[in-house]
Amino acid sequence: MKYRIKQTPQAQQLVNSLDFRGLLNQVICPAYARIQQEKQEAENFGAVFFHPMEVSELRIAIRRFQEAAGISPLIVSDLECGPGNMIQGAARFPYMMGLSQTNSPELAYEAGKIAAQEAGELGYNWTFSPVVDLAADPDSPVVSMRSPGQDPEHVIKMAGAYMQGLQDHGMIATIKHFPGDGHSSLDHHLTTSVNPLTQREWWKGPGRVFQALIDDGAMAVMPGHIALPAFDVPDENGLYPPAALSKRLLVDLLRTKMGFEGLIVSDAIEMGGAVGYMNYYDACAAALENGCDLLLFPRVNERFYTEMECRMESGKLSLQTLRDRAGRILSLKEQLGLFGQKEASQAVENTQNPAISKEHNVRVAERIARESITLVRDRKGLVPFPIKPETRVLHAVIMNNHDRYAELYERVKRELAKHTAHVEQWVDPGPDRLFEAAGGGSFDLILCSIGSRLSYGLNVVRLHDEVARNMMGGWTKLDTPIIFVSHFHPFVHKEYEASIDTLINTYGDIEVTVKYLVDALTGTYAIRRELLAHN
Repeated sequence: MKYRIKQTPQAQQLVNSLDFRGLLNQVICPAYARIQQEKQEAENFGAVFFHPMEVSELRIAIRRFQEAAGISPLIVSDLECGPGNMIQGAARFPYMMGLSQTNSPELAYEAGKIAAQEAGELGYNWTFSPVVDLAADPDSPVVSMRSPGQDPEHVIKMAGAYMQGLQDHGMIATIKHFPGDGHSSLDHHLTTSVNPLTQREWWKGPGRVFQALIDDGAMAVMPGHIALPAFDVPDENGLYPPAALSKRLLVDLLRTKMGFEGLIVSDAIEMGGAVGYMNYYDACAAALENGCDLLLFPRVNERFYTEMECRMESGKLSLQTLRDRAGRILSLKEQLGLFGQKEASQAVENTQNPAISKEHNVRVAERIARESITLVRDRKGLVPFPIKPETRVLHAVIMNNHDRYAELYERVKRELAKHTAHVEQWVDPGPDRLFEAAGGGSFDLILCSIGSRLSYGLNVVRLHDEVARNMMGGWTKLDTPIIFVSHFHPFVHKEYEASIDTLINTYGDIEVTVKYLVDALTGTYAIRRELLAHN
């Protein structure tokens, strides 16, 4: 059943008591770190986003914020797959595509439940997840392994189960990035990307996913800074507006045609896809006027308030719009039982919820890691590969920003060493050295870690710069068996179609991933061979 925010008399009464600044504060979600930097008052804001911190730090910061609030703020994170990436010390999970590879809605629901419980214990009540973009373009620098996959029905099944696990346990879920990222190699953190689909293609793909999840009760939608020309019109420069600034996409399509009556929160308003298209303060006003209920990550300082007042005086932002948006947010808070300091404090006092078993949560994460590891390609039938005490193994690392992954490399080396005493590890060795290793008879197996994880604003997900030159020289076609492992980017095989004969994907790196990788490699258990999330 579709979720609906019902504006309440109590919320409307509170709206009527707020001045311009008070209304504006209710329709923004700044980052906690920037609030600290700007020395803003805690009680000012309708929602607050907390970036990764240790559990003990988060508990103190969230409680302080809630206790100081006159109107309880929504406490927000980005729990895209489990709690551990944002709550340091909570259970860490593989990325969403890894979860999707298990083909288990039951596991997806459980992962959502765990995320909601571990975050809710600290006072969180809203997450900007799950990502429901289709991984259509292998070179997408935003989507990749954050996506449940390429097939709309599979995405609906797995992301929908995760969403329900979140919402059934008190966490507002947000499906993103409307109208669908993953169809471009451009990064809307940097520039306005374009979804090129026709109306017919869109309704069969991203539109099908968003509509199904809206019909199943998604409480919030996040539009990205992504244009959709099939449903929009160009401006005077011939440019199509990003969704977060487009009335045709948010009101005509999302609200009216698709019937969404929940909360619309912009993606970060400071991203290049929005403020490269339009003046920063005009973009803040346009997002609210054209359908967004709440702005994410505005730069909240005195200039912000002054500039927004100027937009109101010039007619770019109306007081009625602010009242409507604030009324919806306050009504949502009332529906969630968040009015008042007492409820806010109680939300964080329950720090020893007996229903939460941290050991169980870790076991679920480990099961997902084990079941998601996938043999993507094995043209020469190398897997399983017996590693005996005398087997000479080279672990070669070809990864961008390789200095960030030292712990991963050491885990690979340590797990290999459990099977053989003859393990060497080379990081960014270059094609000449790799040619000698592959053709000189020095090793019985080369295990090659390749690729890198997504990094916002990177604007490329492939190997790049000098590191990519490791794939030159012809060493992949010599005599020594070579098994590639992509720990993060799941589409390495698309670029190196001929060069890579054997590839394993792990979809992330939690504490046990490498152990299961080596177990699968050596035949301790049967590795998954079905590319569900890729089809």
